[in-house]
Amino acid sequence: MKFVVDKDILQDNISKVIFSASSTKVTSVLECVLIEAEDVIVLTTNNMKMQIQTEFNGEILEKGAALIKAKLLADIVKKLPSGDVEIIREDNEVKVRCQKIEFRLPSLDPLDFPKMDRKPTDSFCEFTASEFEDAMEKVIFATSKDETRPTFTGVLFEREDDFVNLVGMDGHRLAINKLKPIDMDGEFSKIVPAENLDDITKIIDIEEAEKVRVSFFESQALFEIGSTSVIVTLIAGRFFDYKNVIPSEYSTKVSILSDVLESTLERASIVSKDEKTNVQAVIFEVSGMLFRAISYSADGRFEEDVMCDVEGKDIRIGFNVKYFLDVLKVLDGQIDLYITSSTSPSIVRARDDQNYIYLVLPVKMPE
Repeated sequence: MKFVVDKDILQDNISKVIFSASSTKVTSVLECVLIEAEDVIVLTTNNMKMQIQTEFNGEILEKGAALIKAKLLADIVKKLPSGDVEIIREDNEVKVRCQKIEFRLPSLDPLDFPKMDRKPTDSFCEFTASEFEDAMEKVIFATSKDETRPTFTGVLFEREDDFVNLVGMDGHRLAINKLKPIDMDGEFSKIVPAENLDDITKIIDIEEAEKVRVSFFESQALFEIGSTSVIVTLIAGRFFDYKNVIPSEYSTKVSILSDVLESTLERASIVSKDEKTNVQAVIFEVSGMLFRAISYSADGRFEEDVMCDVEGKDIRIGFNVKYFLDVLKVLDGQIDLYITSSTSPSIVRARDDQNYIYLVLPVKMPE
């Protein structure tokens, strides 16, 4: 194998596939990137949960394949000067040359690399890349990292009429983004690991892609992003029946600018940490037209009267500050907070985006 390619092109494409190169060292092959030079140059990594493959053009002088450590290659290419890079495989060794620089790396047998094959598609949905990336940002943060509850560690892709419901939850909060695809076919309700989706959004940025196509087959999903394809293993199990926990009515409504509430809660969080529960809690107190935020701990007490519009009943309710700050970081402009009771879930909605719902459970606060 022998080919020549511009350093920047090689570096960009390695950065797309590095996410699925294993770092556990359980199996050395999974640390590697498979390099194939045929009609185009193809890079593939696979950690057995996610496979990323990208292709690009270069001057192919001799067809062939090599298998070398992905992170090692990425580190080398990053430090090379601008210009052409020559990749040569001779026997069990790969040479990386640029100007007067030469690295020699051991190559494993390319036939040992485990590839995930593309299967016939059962259903698919296709989105504008910028809208998909925005929707992921508003949903992924609400998922759990607790591997003992696997379905909460993923994002649900569920067709509902002409929309796709993208849903993330961790047992304390729930984020739903209804996204209208460019194209769609078939019925589906699949759970995609959130950590894989986070990597996919990074690939969208590198690719500067216009569209993202998601195809479902058996226990896997295929994401096609420009010249890059990502195969992920879906999470087995049934997703929580989230629709039944969304309140259909409310007793109190607070309308406020997201950046105003975010600033208030940043201040509240300074003295809000409970040493016993390790939860940073804030109290929202509605009395007439007054909306007040309160927090306290052994470190001190905070109170702030907030400028906003209030309607409905007086109420006092506690929340985990983090759960509110997380959603305020992804919402802009006017938001509406719908409170049902001090023990029921509350809803946050952006005034200019009625396809997004954020539901958060209250925490018990002392009187």
